[in-house]
This record gives sequence, structure tokens and C-alpha cells, in this order.
Amino acid sequence: MEYTVGLLSTGVFILIVTVYRMRKIREHHELEKRLHDSFNVGDLDISGNTRYASCFSHHWVINNITNRSHSRFGAMLQDHLANNTLIAGIWIGFIVGISSMILALLLVQSLRAIGTVIVVFIVGLMIAVGPSAPRYSEDLLDAVLENEFDGLNAQDYVYVKIANDTIKRSVLINTTLGIVLIVLAPWGAYLPSLFAQAVAMFTAYLIWGPAQFLIEFNIGLSIFYIAAFIGVSSYVCFRIGGRVFSQEEEEPVIQY
Repeated sequence: MEYTVGLLSTGVFILIVTVYRMRKIREHHELEKRLHDSFNVGDLDISGNTRYASCFSHHWVINNITNRSHSRFGAMLQDHLANNTLIAGIWIGFIVGISSMILALLLVQSLRAIGTVIVVFIVGLMIAVGPSAPRYSEDLLDAVLENEFDGLNAQDYVYVKIANDTIKRSVLINTTLGIVLIVLAPWGAYLPSLFAQAVAMFTAYLIWGPAQFLIEFNIGLSIFYIAAFIGVSSYVCFRIGGRVFSQEEEEPVIQY
């Protein structure tokens, strides 16, 4: 029952956050359409491989993302790292160690109080928050909207178009994941056992089975297979996740 409630509430939470993110989507698309109709944008590269530098949006990106200033605490930390590297490193290690123990304690207590369903909530929170690209895109679009339209030009259209596409992709992914969690909620009680069986079969047939076969010939070859399989699998998962949650970008060409 707890997994049913966890999946349902997590899916609903993701959809609520997604709907909140869509609150300005109409206004942002109207801005894109206005820029498209006001300037000659047919020859512009909207793939993101060309960085146009003679517009308001480019200066906003430089000031707010690329050269974003640190907070007072961040500046103080950088100063200590530059001038007192050893002491600062010890303090950072101490703080990280204490924080890790506190987080681990909170996680263990949460598992005891709520159960392993807390993992579903954590994953749902990570999905709802998402990567930083959609948030930066929202901030850029809001800044362009607040700026005088006479201060914009055709190159701003490229930034607005890419920002809208980034938000659209994030909304699509979050909506799909939220609906999937809600649909799976009635069968939530069976998911832990199914997941355990899937992991066991995956491990038995793709890792331990071949490893036991290779150990008959050479134990080093068997260990190498396990390490190589885990490394390649992790790399593939990382690449797939990167392609799903972010665009694959080439080195941009700067054009003024």
C-alpha cells in the first residue's frame, strides 16, 4: 500500500511542478512569435551551434550564467582556498564529513519511519527539480520580456527559440514520467519484488554467469570482465541520461 501511495503522490507532485513551470509558456511563445514576425530570422542558425554575440540575450547569458558572481560565502571560500589551501581543505573535509553523516542518519531514520518508499519520493523530487537548463531558460525569457522590445534584434530570436525548446522538452519529459508513476501506482505493491527479480536476473545472466565461465580459464580475465562490464554499462547509462536530459552540443561558432 505504501508504494501505491508513494507512486501516486510522487506522480501528482511532478505534474503539479510541471504545470507551475508552464504558467508563462503562452507568454514566452508569444514573445518568440513576435520576434519571428518582426525580424528576418530565416538565415539564422537555431541549432545552438552558433553563438550570436550582438544582442541583449547574449549579454544576459554572459552576465548571469557564464560570469555569474559568487555569493559572499562562495567568495570567502575561494579566498581561503587560494591563500590557505591546507586549512581550507581540512575545514571542507570536516564539513563534508559531518554533513554526510547527518544525511546518512536522516536517510536511515526516514527508511525506518516511512520505509523504502522514501527512495521514490527522493527520485520524484530530483525529477521535478530537473536540470538547471530549464530554470536558466525561464530566467532568460523573463529578462527578455522585461527588456524594451526596441532593444532587441533578430539574434535574440535564436536565444528565445532555444530557451522555449528547452522548457518544452523538460515539460514533456516530466509529464511523461509523472503519468507513468500514476499509471503504475495500482501495482506499486508488486514493484519491489519485480525490481529485485529483474536485478537478480540481470546480474546472474550478464555478470555472474559469464564471470563464472571465464574463471574456469583465468581468474584475472573474469575480474576484468566484471570491471569492464560495470564500467561500460555505467558509461552507456550516463550517455543515455545526458541525451535525454540535455542537448548534445558542439563547440559553438561565435558570430557578431
